[in-house]
Amino acid sequence: MSNTTDTLLCVLAVIGFTCLMVGLIFPMLKRKGVDVDELLDKTNAALEVASKAFDTVKPFLPDGAGIDAFDRILEAAQVGVGNAEQLYKVGKLRGDERKQAAKNYVYDTLKLMEVEVTPEVERLVDGAIENNVLDLGHKPVMVLS
Repeated sequence: MSNTTDTLLCVLAVIGFTCLMVGLIFPMLKRKGVDVDELLDKTNAALEVASKAFDTVKPFLPDGAGIDAFDRILEAAQVGVGNAEQLYKVGKLRGDERKQAAKNYVYDTLKLMEVEVTPEVERLVDGAIENNVLDLGHKPVMVLS
């Protein structure tokens, strides 16, 4: 799933939970004699403290560029493997050249995005390519004798 879909699902979950609290749980608590207004005031105060704490820590957190680069690597690996496989099937690549062609595609994509290729990125690229090759679902080769 994409980041947008994940964000949308999280927002919908929060809205659903909020509706549940307001529509069902708060009236039930009020009937049982719980001071819901005081509970809401305490919750609001706790959220303000948490918000201030998060604002203090926020400058030290990563900006999400790593996650974005990871998603781009996965997407580029999928396209690169598909491209290399197609070139192999039409005879423009030998079988042993496919992985390097897929790697080149991913590294070219990362270069365009100005992502530094570190050993960690190289391992990610290798893993993403291997995973996409596995997803191709090659059938075993029959040997004719």
